[in-house]
Amino acid sequence: MDDRLKHLKENMDNTVFKNLEFRDINKNEVRKVIYNSKKNKRMKNLIPRILSLGFYLIFIIGISYFSLENLGFIQNEKPLFIQSNKNESNSNNEENNDTVYTPPKQVENYDDMSKDAILNKLLNSLDNFESASGKFETYNKYYDNSTSKFNLEYIISLKKVMGGYEKIINIPDESIPGAETMTHEYFYNNETRWDLDNDRMTYVTNDYEITPKREPVKSEDVFSIPINKLYDSKEKFRERPIGNSGMSLFNYEMIAKYLRFNNLWSIEKQNEELLGHNTIVLYGDIDKSIVDSSQPDENSFRFWVDKDTGILVKYEIYNGKGEIISYLHPESLSVNVPIDLNQFLPNLDNYNERKIEGLTFKDPNEKDIEVIEHADAIVEEVEVVLNILRSKVPFLYEFSNPKLQIFSASLEKYKEFNQAYLTYTYKKDGKEIGYIYVRTYHKDAVVSSLRDFNKEKGNEIDSFTLNGVNWMMFEIKNEPNAYLIGTSGEYMYEVFNQGEISFEETKSLLESFKKSASKQ
Repeated sequence: MDDRLKHLKENMDNTVFKNLEFRDINKNEVRKVIYNSKKNKRMKNLIPRILSLGFYLIFIIGISYFSLENLGFIQNEKPLFIQSNKNESNSNNEENNDTVYTPPKQVENYDDMSKDAILNKLLNSLDNFESASGKFETYNKYYDNSTSKFNLEYIISLKKVMGGYEKIINIPDESIPGAETMTHEYFYNNETRWDLDNDRMTYVTNDYEITPKREPVKSEDVFSIPINKLYDSKEKFRERPIGNSGMSLFNYEMIAKYLRFNNLWSIEKQNEELLGHNTIVLYGDIDKSIVDSSQPDENSFRFWVDKDTGILVKYEIYNGKGEIISYLHPESLSVNVPIDLNQFLPNLDNYNERKIEGLTFKDPNEKDIEVIEHADAIVEEVEVVLNILRSKVPFLYEFSNPKLQIFSASLEKYKEFNQAYLTYTYKKDGKEIGYIYVRTYHKDAVVSSLRDFNKEKGNEIDSFTLNGVNWMMFEIKNEPNAYLIGTSGEYMYEVFNQGEISFEETKSLLESFKKSASKQ
């Protein structure tokens, strides 16, 4: 009997006496020991004694816990609730709520880490924590001095309880007249996603399914993805929930971009405390081949990575002068926080449902259109696709005017017909003031009605012939821009502009729109 009571005490030491807390889960451990003891035939005649002992211990520990709590030795921890629009739960019932799940406490890592070890953590952060909550701000400054900024508050659960919540406040660019702050909230579980527009008091629902678990990835496999394919290769990264919290928790693409050149970055500090987490600090230079044309001044970066989980807690991107042109700055981060299922269900009082119709094609044959190659922003990658177009689309025309700079290129295919899409930025007096969009295809091909070219044309303005193409110029309804449709034999050319580009300027630019030199 003494041995059995020792086992009972060990179980209680691991549960009842742990942290001096005695809750339902602790009582269940006592009951479990009592129940297991019933299985032993030799203990049948001792059941009444054990029951008495069990309830006596429960009574004594309960009284002790109550006394300690009232004396201030015990602090009651309550689950974190981010939602401000949900009714508060009765505090007396929070600990007994079977919808609450508390993951194991995070343990900080202070061991020195190698480059390979931290890359593995970053690219597989999903495996290293069960839940997280936090707040952060992101900022980007672009080539034309415009900015984007938003604040994000989130809570997410990955195991046992599946779901997430985000509140996003978009902060307008001060240089844009009339721009307003916008607030959205997003809720999801393993069945449904709710998108709430807090300014218009509307919401949209969609079916949502948690992505199946994938095998851990290796850095060499991820780094083999071409830069222009990073955001088209989700299947090559680990799975992750939807939402902008992934910018910190699962920023696989950023890692694949900035850390792919091992000789250009180093471990600046092995241990630096940040918001109560022990982080490893990485610093590196940015190779010109991966520079995004929307931020052409990016020169170097610094990452703060939680060593235990691989969460990208903070990052900064710098220009050549050391000025920050992009950042994620955290306000708070908690890992393995208590989770209540109710946090992932919105309060829709006073909200009206907004229906979004499914995408419909004007021509059902559009479903047969396939995107073969695409690149944008990174000049070197765009040039690669452009050379493919020159070899695959012998009727391709391009602009050569120095005021136009290629921004994106795409090769699409409908059955046996190849078709090309090009986008140019237009600069005047050194300032970017607009875009020129070009589409080239065979007259018998089907083109997408979901692309930017699906414009409602107004009156015909002009007609003329330039460089072997017969053009008709139209107004665009409700827009101060021009739309041109050209024909040359069996081929069609569509061009339209956006921004501060007049009809006369557009026609003048067409003088440099000539057939490309074919590259085999």
